[in-house]
Amino acid sequence: MSPRAREFDQTSVIEQAMTLFCEKGYAATSIRDLVSRLGVSSSSLYGAFGDKDAIFLLALKRHSQMEREMLRQVLSQPAGDPKALLMQMFQTLIDSLLANQLPGGSLTLKAAIELEQRKPEVNAVLAEHTEEAAAMFAEFLERAAQSGQIRLRQPARQVADFILFNFYNLNFLAKVNLQRACLENYVQLVLSVLD
Repeated sequence: MSPRAREFDQTSVIEQAMTLFCEKGYAATSIRDLVSRLGVSSSSLYGAFGDKDAIFLLALKRHSQMEREMLRQVLSQPAGDPKALLMQMFQTLIDSLLANQLPGGSLTLKAAIELEQRKPEVNAVLAEHTEEAAAMFAEFLERAAQSGQIRLRQPARQVADFILFNFYNLNFLAKVNLQRACLENYVQLVLSVLD
């Protein structure tokens, strides 16, 4: 890497690119958009990262790491009511969707919709992301079931996959009906699997 390519903080650039891709999606984000948002020259950007695909992949990996770390922190909280904890996670998502605090929603979700079938390297990142997130959910549910706090009628991993899928699905529902009552009713139905 040339000295000129090191003139900026790569972590900051990747995170800014992540925000831009989250707002606009992959296809609608141009190199010109990246250069403008990141405040670096196109030659520095190409020199440090390569092409748009490479920048996107780094941004997606960073976003997926951040999502999993947030999930890990929430699910490793001291023992309490597991269903209430999951409800709070969904409630936080509803609040952010209503406030439009995360433009465009999750980058992992956006990448899955826009690119997963066309870019195997994106599919690999998404597969790793969902596997690790579902494993964390399954471990959390297994602990809660063993302590008698919830009842599982299906294997913990199947329930974890269901809850994770519906966490992402709430983003879709919000695009159709951004009414708090509708979103909260949906979450109640999803979490009834733990009753």
